[in-house]
Amino acid sequence: MSGPQISPATRSKVARSVLTKNLGLRPGETVIVEAWTHTLPWAVAFAREARRIGAYPIVPYEDEESYWDAVDEGEFNVLGVKARHEWAALARTNVYVHFWGPGDRARLDSLPDAQREKLFAFNKDWYATARKAGLRGARMELGRPFPTLARSYGVDLAKWTGQLVRATLVDPAQFERRAAPIVRALTRGRKVRIRDPNGTDLTLALARRRVNVAAGRPRVEDRARPFDFLTGLPSGAIRVSLDESVADGTFVGNRSCYYEAMRATGPVFRFRSGRLVKAEFERGQERFDRGYRTGGKGRDRPGFLSIGLNPELKDTPQVEDLERGAVMVSVGGNGFQGGKNRSSFFGWAINAGATVEVDGRPVPL
Repeated sequence: MSGPQISPATRSKVARSVLTKNLGLRPGETVIVEAWTHTLPWAVAFAREARRIGAYPIVPYEDEESYWDAVDEGEFNVLGVKARHEWAALARTNVYVHFWGPGDRARLDSLPDAQREKLFAFNKDWYATARKAGLRGARMELGRPFPTLARSYGVDLAKWTGQLVRATLVDPAQFERRAAPIVRALTRGRKVRIRDPNGTDLTLALARRRVNVAAGRPRVEDRARPFDFLTGLPSGAIRVSLDESVADGTFVGNRSCYYEAMRATGPVFRFRSGRLVKAEFERGQERFDRGYRTGGKGRDRPGFLSIGLNPELKDTPQVEDLERGAVMVSVGGNGFQGGKNRSSFFGWAINAGATVEVDGRPVPL
């Protein structure tokens, strides 16, 4: 299925930028570029640029129509099982470029949970093999725009894709420079206050935990963590887990919350004495409530704070927290950001334009 028309020159420019600035591809290294029907032109561009650098690419390809035919036929014992020859190649790979697939994420989301689990049963072993190989890689959001998903989100497919193209090209060094003073404030500070004339006035606390900067290039230390050797692109965010016992006030979101195949809008979180006491949405309330009901202990506690850095994004599906000046507050589990909350629930709201103070001093967003 064809998508927005993007010139070969633009695809080559993006591929070159990702391979050199984000992944540091060197001559003689091995590269795997994962391709689906809708991302094959991107994979071809990445393979060509890898060869120009002097690296050795291969492109495993999955046909969208054939994939769904296999799903309809119930062939989960083939689709969800790791293939020995693929794993052998993975174990000898230096750089991996992942484009999201299948393209029809709305259809994927409509499958019963048990079927989706079977389709991705290989996932844990994939990450274990990739981590052992010491590879570095990228998850490309450019594989996510797809006609059915754009309709589910209510967004323009071409505009969505264009934002991702421009945002992926932002130099990671730019994020690192802009992040530096914010990281210092969040590392040294104790109290965070977020305010906006729209009704937002929320006080949170920091617990002297590591501040993580998503700048778009994997670091050596990232390879020790389960998933961080694959960087998300586009990138650009600062994240820190919060003191789970402190949260008072109101946080009014002005950006959408994009789930796998739908979006929620108009979130308002109200906290008192370290707990979420009310969460309201103009649209999508049921999606938040469904996860909250089964979230277990800690589902109502503050999770982590995120500040976006990317100037090329605005209310962009699945990367809405990366928009420059976007402040995200989550509730529920935050263990993946270095916190103590192991709740299975993860909810969030985003305000783009709020002011942030750390210990009474404004933070430059």
